[in-house]
Amino acid sequence: MMIYLIGYMGCGKTTIGSLLSSALSLPFTDTDEKIEKENQQTITELFKKDGELLFRTLETELLHKLTNAQIVACGGGLPIFNNNMDYITKNGKSIYLKASANFLFMRLKNEKKTRPLIKKLDDKQLEKFIHAQLSEREKTYSKATHIVSVEEKTPAGILGEIHTLLLPC
Repeated sequence: MMIYLIGYMGCGKTTIGSLLSSALSLPFTDTDEKIEKENQQTITELFKKDGELLFRTLETELLHKLTNAQIVACGGGLPIFNNNMDYITKNGKSIYLKASANFLFMRLKNEKKTRPLIKKLDDKQLEKFIHAQLSEREKTYSKATHIVSVEEKTPAGILGEIHTLLLPC
């Protein structure tokens, strides 16, 4: 079974994906990490050198290569581009790790250096950027098989909720 974790940057896809992988004894792939490894460049370097369009193409190609049962932490924009959400929906279960713009802002404001889309934004710009992008992406993210709020929960609590959702009825 393919399990795709989707949601905005900073919602915890990598953390939860790693924990879920251990709990279900399934391999784990973080699409951003895999793209960095395959291209021997950071996402920031890829964006700077080749632009977002090439990066989105690399994400889509990788998504289509991942076919064995596993947990996949998708980059925040991956479901939005190239009909990737339709592909995800057809090929496995998706879990939207949902968080409010304010929650994400509090998490992301200290991580700007490692995130190319927000690297040059001051806090006020970052807040506006997250609000705007999240409202744009919400329609796509909400197509997920399951939606799990990550606010006010520990990773263990989120994992427990996901585990319950994935149990056969």
